[in-house]
Amino acid sequence: MLRASAVLAVLSVTVASAAPVPPPTEQELIAKLWGKTAGAGEFELSGKRLTLRTAGQPARGHIHGKGMNMPRTGRTVTGDFEVTVRVTDAAPPNPNNKHEDAWPGTRAGLTLAGGGYCLELHLYQYHQKQQGAVQEELKRVVWIDTWFPGGGAGSTRAQVPEGKSVYLRIARKDKAVTISHSFDGKEWAAPVTPRQG
Repeated sequence: MLRASAVLAVLSVTVASAAPVPPPTEQELIAKLWGKTAGAGEFELSGKRLTLRTAGQPARGHIHGKGMNMPRTGRTVTGDFEVTVRVTDAAPPNPNNKHEDAWPGTRAGLTLAGGGYCLELHLYQYHQKQQGAVQEELKRVVWIDTWFPGGGAGSTRAQVPEGKSVYLRIARKDKAVTISHSFDGKEWAAPVTPRQG
């Protein structure tokens, strides 16, 4: 009889101390999957898919520039790496909105920065201006910007058909950085080494 009582006492203590572990918050899940959040905006996670929204005001996005406030996630990496994202959708710019840049545009993609160097690979949607008038046609391209001490350069890598998502990839092996893009995640453009100085 004493033996049975002792076993019951141990079981009741064990049950009482096994409180359920609370599930991770959305912010903790975003940090684990995507990195630390920054900027003015909203972050919404659905499975592994992350949606970023601006706060209803123009967002500045160049890492090298001042006053950057775009919603973004980031993490520090060292050594060799490969990062790939799929930009499933990005809001096009409103051609009638007041804007500071030469052309009204929106960008969504990847940025690599460090040691005075910055590379931005993104889906760039924009309306051209001709003689001060904003053109109605929306341009959609894979665009790369590189920034380094003493200068920078930007260029179109490919036209993005309307309604198509785009996969973007930045990789580093040894000290060489390469970029590539795809429209289906299977067939990739040949990797290109952007200017790095």
